[in-house]
Amino acid sequence: MKFRTKLIMGFSCVVFAISAVMGILYFQYNTRRLTEIENQNMRFYAEQLGYSIDGALDSMKNATDYILSDPDMLNAMQTIPVYRDKGDDFHREEMLDTLTAGITLDYINKNFYRILIFNESGDVACSTNVGNMIIDKERDTGEISWLEEAAEKYGQPVIVAPHKDGWGERQQIQVYSLGRKVQGGDFGYIEVQSDASNLESIFQLPDTEVEVAAWLPDGTLFYTSGDLEEKGFLQYMQAAKREDDVASMEKDGYLLSYFVSDDFGIQVLAAKDRRNSGIFEDIKQLFLFAGVLTIACFAGCMIAVVIIANKLAKPIESLRSQMENTGIENLDRQTLALNADDDEVKALGIAYQNLLRRLNESMIKERRLSVLQLQAQFDTLQAQVNPHFLYNVLNTISNRGIINEDEVICEICGSLAAMLRYSSNNKERYATVKEELDYLDKYVYLLKSRYEHRLEVEVDVSSDILQEILPKVVLQQLVENSIQHGFTNGMSVMKIRVSGWRDKNAWFIQVKDNGEGITPEVKRELEKKMTGIRERIMRKSSSIEMEIGGMGLANTYARLFLIYAEDVVFEMENKRDGFCITIGVDRKDGTEHVPSNGSR
Repeated sequence: MKFRTKLIMGFSCVVFAISAVMGILYFQYNTRRLTEIENQNMRFYAEQLGYSIDGALDSMKNATDYILSDPDMLNAMQTIPVYRDKGDDFHREEMLDTLTAGITLDYINKNFYRILIFNESGDVACSTNVGNMIIDKERDTGEISWLEEAAEKYGQPVIVAPHKDGWGERQQIQVYSLGRKVQGGDFGYIEVQSDASNLESIFQLPDTEVEVAAWLPDGTLFYTSGDLEEKGFLQYMQAAKREDDVASMEKDGYLLSYFVSDDFGIQVLAAKDRRNSGIFEDIKQLFLFAGVLTIACFAGCMIAVVIIANKLAKPIESLRSQMENTGIENLDRQTLALNADDDEVKALGIAYQNLLRRLNESMIKERRLSVLQLQAQFDTLQAQVNPHFLYNVLNTISNRGIINEDEVICEICGSLAAMLRYSSNNKERYATVKEELDYLDKYVYLLKSRYEHRLEVEVDVSSDILQEILPKVVLQQLVENSIQHGFTNGMSVMKIRVSGWRDKNAWFIQVKDNGEGITPEVKRELEKKMTGIRERIMRKSSSIEMEIGGMGLANTYARLFLIYAEDVVFEMENKRDGFCITIGVDRKDGTEHVPSNGSR
């Protein structure tokens, strides 16, 4: 399958998935938003209805407060029982007239159906007692259900749910009442009545699909616009958690909001049947719109995908064609021409060109270098003596040490044998830093056997570089160079410190001594040799002329350069307290170097 086809198909799946997810998220978000708006509206309705009924009841309570705060009316209510007990009907009627005059006000008649002041002895004063509003003054007050509750509340108002007006003689409409007992004695009661039909306007909402019900604090139904009291929602809402004094929940397909008024504890429940409401029509339209939006988004994205795929595939096709026409014979003549605007495609072309360049350079280097001759020289360097002969001699010396019970000779022979075995192994021409440190440890042991306390060697190499590759015997050469050339003045204690560390893509090993260092002339001569070695390795087809058996710094540099080329670090520096050599590798491009002519 072509790259272009794969690209289009891959992007098609991704675009389809993204479009579908976006459509679903859009639908869910807006559905949730519509539901939240509905919930907010329901919460607002319940709260506002609670405030409205509180306002209506507050006006009724204010009327009773007005009566109780009027000295003349309060005096009349207190003296009527006294005059009745004395049989003074004249003054009793005079006090009743005072009460009637006090409550027969335009404000009261306009806002309330009727206000009554009465006692259980049958004395009654009424704000409206004409025409159809004539009251039955002979009414038995024992029939009034709320008197006992009012007496128990010590002057606090009692709300009476809508009921038939028992005071009316000619008509008995449905009213709801607020009653209070006059405190201080058996001075009677005050009842403020309002037409129950007014509740329709109080509980009227702009959304006709919302049903409303209200209950008194004791659970008595106060008002309902439907049949909510039969559905049993009240008990669930009473137990529900309230947020900002309003409880909301969804049950049996209804959105419910519940609020308890602050002043009179009226429980207001607003409910909306989602199954028969307009929100489902809104959700349906939203679903269709989300589907159309998803399809349109998918179609638009697919057009863009096809255009982009064609644009991306064109330079890649050009690159593929040039790759197919590349051969070993024309590596140096290949010039990549890509007219691409994308950085990634340009980077791919540049990387391919760099690959061709490195391949061409490697082939030139391979042709120019006599690797076999160089390796033969290194093999000769590592095998300067016949290993088998030396092993036999060392075994003989070791056996003599055992016979003479001289363990030091045995250990020296063992260390020297291990060193010879390591350095003369031509199958592995390279070693890890860890292996070099192990070899160095044996070498230092032999040196200490000679110099004893006059030689101090400290090794501090980070574990991060233990697996890096070095030519064999490099560290031993550097330490040996310090001992042979750094302490010609016969210093009492020779101190050598070997340290190693990593710095990002670079790693370093440093050998530092407290010797005399080198003169500027010697340093320039060494640098000149190393420059010549580098040029001959890179440019000449003949092998490097090295002295067989040479173990100097130039030899060490050459061996490092053969592995790491331009990335090799080789620095020499005179310090105030001695001489310091730093070797390492600084991989500027982050690539790894792998030896090409060894078993590693």
